[in-house]
Amino acid sequence: MIYADDLVVVTHRPLSEGAPMPGYLFIETRRHVPTLADLTDDEGAAVGWAVRRSAYALRTELAPEFVFSAITGRSVAHFHQHVFVRPEGTPDVVNWFDSDSWEGGPRIGQSGLTVLCERLSAHFVQG
Repeated sequence: MIYADDLVVVTHRPLSEGAPMPGYLFIETRRHVPTLADLTDDEGAAVGWAVRRSAYALRTELAPEFVFSAITGRSVAHFHQHVFVRPEGTPDVVNWFDSDSWEGGPRIGQSGLTVLCERLSAHFVQG
Protein backbone atom coordinates (compact mmCIF):
# COMPACT_ATOMS: atom_id res chain seq x y z
CA MET A 1 0.00 0.00 0.00
CA ILE A 2 1.20 3.50 -0.84
CA TYR A 3 -1.46 5.64 0.80
CA ALA A 4 -4.80 5.24 2.56
CA ASP A 5 -7.27 7.47 4.35
CA ASP A 6 -10.97 7.20 5.22
CA LEU A 7 -12.06 7.66 1.58
CA VAL A 8 -9.36 6.34 -0.79
CA VAL A 9 -6.59 3.79 -1.07
CA VAL A 10 -3.59 3.99 -3.42
CA THR A 11 -1.77 0.78 -4.35
CA HIS A 12 0.65 -0.42 -6.99
CA ARG A 13 -0.63 -2.98 -9.45
CA PRO A 14 0.35 -6.47 -8.27
CA LEU A 15 3.36 -7.94 -10.05
CA SER A 16 1.20 -10.91 -11.05
CA GLU A 17 -0.97 -8.69 -13.31
CA GLY A 18 0.55 -7.91 -16.71
CA ALA A 19 4.28 -7.36 -16.99
CA PRO A 20 5.98 -6.46 -13.68
CA MET A 21 6.54 -2.83 -14.71
CA PRO A 22 7.19 -0.17 -12.06
CA GLY A 23 4.79 2.75 -11.94
CA TYR A 24 1.24 1.46 -12.38
CA LEU A 25 -1.02 2.69 -9.57
CA PHE A 26 -4.67 2.22 -8.65
CA ILE A 27 -6.68 4.83 -6.78
CA GLU A 28 -9.78 3.19 -5.30
CA THR A 29 -12.56 4.42 -3.07
CA ARG A 30 -13.13 2.58 0.16
CA ARG A 31 -16.88 2.71 -0.40
CA HIS A 32 -18.01 0.32 -3.08
CA VAL A 33 -19.49 2.26 -6.00
CA PRO A 34 -19.46 1.24 -9.65
CA THR A 35 -18.62 4.52 -11.43
CA LEU A 36 -17.17 8.01 -11.10
CA ALA A 37 -20.68 9.50 -11.21
CA ASP A 38 -21.59 7.56 -8.06
CA LEU A 39 -18.92 9.18 -5.88
CA THR A 40 -19.85 11.75 -3.27
CA ASP A 41 -18.29 15.21 -3.58
CA ASP A 42 -15.90 14.36 -0.74
CA GLU A 43 -14.89 11.10 -2.42
CA GLY A 44 -14.39 12.90 -5.73
CA ALA A 45 -12.16 15.49 -4.06
CA ALA A 46 -10.15 12.75 -2.31
CA VAL A 47 -9.71 10.86 -5.58
CA GLY A 48 -8.58 14.03 -7.36
CA TRP A 49 -6.04 14.75 -4.63
CA ALA A 50 -4.73 11.18 -4.71
CA VAL A 51 -4.50 11.13 -8.52
CA ARG A 52 -2.49 14.36 -8.59
CA ARG A 53 -0.18 13.15 -5.83
CA SER A 54 0.25 9.83 -7.66
CA ALA A 55 1.18 11.54 -10.92
CA TYR A 56 3.63 13.84 -9.17
CA ALA A 57 5.20 10.98 -7.21
CA LEU A 58 5.61 8.82 -10.33
CA ARG A 59 7.11 11.70 -12.32
CA THR A 60 9.52 12.53 -9.50
CA GLU A 61 10.60 8.99 -8.66
CA LEU A 62 10.66 7.36 -12.11
CA ALA A 63 11.24 10.27 -14.56
CA PRO A 64 8.95 8.74 -17.23
CA GLU A 65 8.22 10.18 -20.65
CA PHE A 66 4.55 10.61 -19.60
CA VAL A 67 2.21 9.87 -16.72
CA PHE A 68 -1.26 8.85 -17.89
CA SER A 69 -4.55 8.33 -16.08
CA ALA A 70 -7.70 6.48 -17.08
CA ILE A 71 -10.97 5.24 -15.65
CA THR A 72 -12.25 2.23 -17.54
CA GLY A 73 -14.46 0.16 -15.23
CA ARG A 74 -15.22 -2.57 -17.70
CA SER A 75 -13.98 -5.59 -15.81
CA VAL A 76 -14.66 -4.69 -12.16
CA ALA A 77 -17.82 -2.89 -11.00
CA HIS A 78 -15.90 -0.93 -8.38
CA PHE A 79 -14.54 2.56 -8.97
CA HIS A 80 -10.80 2.63 -9.51
CA GLN A 81 -8.67 5.07 -11.44
CA HIS A 82 -5.45 3.98 -13.11
CA VAL A 83 -2.38 6.24 -12.98
CA PHE A 84 0.58 4.81 -14.88
CA VAL A 85 3.83 5.75 -16.55
CA ARG A 86 5.10 5.54 -20.08
CA PRO A 87 8.81 4.89 -19.54
CA GLU A 88 11.36 7.05 -21.32
CA GLY A 89 12.37 5.41 -24.60
CA THR A 90 9.11 3.51 -25.17
CA PRO A 91 8.84 2.99 -28.94
CA ASP A 92 6.18 5.05 -30.73
CA VAL A 93 4.50 1.86 -31.99
CA VAL A 94 3.55 0.95 -28.40
CA ASN A 95 0.05 2.27 -27.58
CA TRP A 96 -0.20 4.90 -24.82
CA PHE A 97 -2.16 2.50 -22.61
CA ASP A 98 0.03 -0.54 -23.23
CA SER A 99 3.56 0.40 -22.14
CA ASP A 100 3.95 -2.80 -20.16
CA SER A 101 3.77 -4.76 -23.43
CA TRP A 102 7.12 -3.28 -24.45
CA GLU A 103 9.55 -6.16 -23.95
CA GLY A 104 12.49 -3.76 -23.53
CA GLY A 105 10.73 -1.79 -20.81
CA PRO A 106 11.77 -1.58 -17.18
CA ARG A 107 10.81 -4.44 -14.91
CA ILE A 108 10.73 -4.72 -11.14
CA GLY A 109 10.80 -7.51 -8.58
CA GLN A 110 9.11 -7.67 -5.19
CA SER A 111 11.98 -6.15 -3.21
CA GLY A 112 12.32 -3.29 -5.71
CA LEU A 113 8.57 -2.74 -5.62
CA THR A 114 8.61 -2.52 -1.84
CA VAL A 115 11.30 0.18 -1.98
CA LEU A 116 9.49 2.05 -4.78
CA CYS A 117 6.20 2.05 -2.83
CA GLU A 118 8.00 3.47 0.21
CA ARG A 119 9.48 6.25 -1.93
CA LEU A 120 6.11 6.98 -3.55
CA SER A 121 4.33 7.07 -0.20
CA ALA A 122 6.55 9.96 0.95
CA HIS A 123 4.76 12.16 -1.63
CA PHE A 124 1.40 11.68 0.11
CA VAL A 125 2.23 13.48 3.34
CA GLN A 126 -0.53 16.00 3.99
CA GLY A 127 0.31 19.24 5.59
